[in-house]
Amino acid sequence: MTNRYSKPSTCALRHLAHCALMSCALLLLLASCSRDGGDYPFATRYLPVQLVGSDKWSILDVSTGQVLARDAFAQVPSAVVNDMFCVMNDNGTFDYYNVSAPTQRVNDESYGSATPFSDDGVAVASRRGGPLMVIDKQCQPIRELPRHVAQCTMFYRGRAAYQTDDGLWGYIDQQGDTVIAARYASAHPFLHSDLAVVVQAGQPGDTAANFSVIDKQGRECYHASSSEYRIIQPCYVSGVLPVVKGDSMVCLGGDGREVPNPNDNHQAVDQAGYQHYSRTPAGFFVVVKNGKMGLVDHENHELIAAQWDRLVDVTADRYIAVTDTVCQLVDRQGRAVGDARFVHVHGSVDDAQAARGFLDTSLAAASMLLLLSPEQCCGATPATTLMDMNRALQGPPEDYLAQQQLTTNQGAFVIQYLFGDTLATVPTPGAPAEYNYGARVAAVTVTLNVRHCGLRTEQDVVEKLSSALGTRGFVLEGDGVFASQAGTALALGYDRGLVKMHYFMRSADAHPLGRNARQ
Repeated sequence: MTNRYSKPSTCALRHLAHCALMSCALLLLLASCSRDGGDYPFATRYLPVQLVGSDKWSILDVSTGQVLARDAFAQVPSAVVNDMFCVMNDNGTFDYYNVSAPTQRVNDESYGSATPFSDDGVAVASRRGGPLMVIDKQCQPIRELPRHVAQCTMFYRGRAAYQTDDGLWGYIDQQGDTVIAARYASAHPFLHSDLAVVVQAGQPGDTAANFSVIDKQGRECYHASSSEYRIIQPCYVSGVLPVVKGDSMVCLGGDGREVPNPNDNHQAVDQAGYQHYSRTPAGFFVVVKNGKMGLVDHENHELIAAQWDRLVDVTADRYIAVTDTVCQLVDRQGRAVGDARFVHVHGSVDDAQAARGFLDTSLAAASMLLLLSPEQCCGATPATTLMDMNRALQGPPEDYLAQQQLTTNQGAFVIQYLFGDTLATVPTPGAPAEYNYGARVAAVTVTLNVRHCGLRTEQDVVEKLSSALGTRGFVLEGDGVFASQAGTALALGYDRGLVKMHYFMRSADAHPLGRNARQ
């Protein structure tokens, strides 16, 4: 939620940035909604839910409250967009379904990797060993993408971002035609508007670097310097891009000029005595009073009383209301819609992308090898503390009281920094939480997902990486554990399509990893 003060302190600014990210994440989590009702990313009326007392997944019709395909899926379904969704099966591959027949798969042959469908009725998928392809709602191929395309996002507003083997990003249209050549170091989706944030090739980092904003034909609308603006979330929402300037948040319009924040309602909220608020894409405000959430309109008229532990909008007229851990569906007046009670809801399109069905295992092993040396892994050494990595913190200290890890991505690798202590503490009872800046990194895990590739891909990567570790100063001690003269160690393993490397800052802490192959 947005901090209610217009000139935040450094601490408040961090909270503000976190809340802006969380606001975007909630929109992605509940990727739904009639575009007639506001600036939602997709038009859909269904959500995957896990009902109370069940360990399986069902589909909830948010318009009627009816439960479809009750307890039909062992794995969590993707976002339901344009009535289509995909689910991982027992073999680790993916099948597509339509809500008109929610337990009958549409495709004949399962896919190794798959994105959700878009409002345009297309998705991106690949079969193991094959290239990426754009498919229609009957799961018929529209076009195979060139074999040098390594991964591709789902479609947003008629465009999907793709990455080539040389690491550069561009965009294709629904026919699979290249409309913007691969020339960017990173490319974000046209999520809420016909503008997208990109980072030019050769610039370090991602959204922290200098960035440009382009239209759907690749024309640059403006270029901004990271020394002046730092991006909070890399997508336009309500027609603006929120950025940090100095110690304040400002908004950039489509031409790069600073404009008023359309989501700002702090004066009305202050007058009403609410602690926090966040604007929904439909123009209402989720507010917090006495620790409970409710809903008001733009004139601050109460729509839903502040009585819920959490309230998240799904559409302009549907909300997930949470008491303790139990969720229910309510309308804009807080009235129950259906009688379903659930504990989990899913509809995430965050980082929704498909990968090519084959991998150069030698290149993958070499890329993992570049991440480490006897002295460090992914930039962390035995002396690295949270203070050294504070730029990776995305929220207030309260969010990190029970956490001991920070997670980032580097290309196809998921990197987790594991600390020897919690990332935040409460110094004395009743005092506010504080970051534990002295916490040291104890280990780093690097994970590579190759489930979309052939069945022996993870074994091949680990074997090639093991053979090459001697060139980086590591010696095999047994059971896939390698030690260095610097006192560090690492372990290699795999688990049903995931290549895993665990780097220990102290060799005494090292232990083997499992090696579980796919069947």
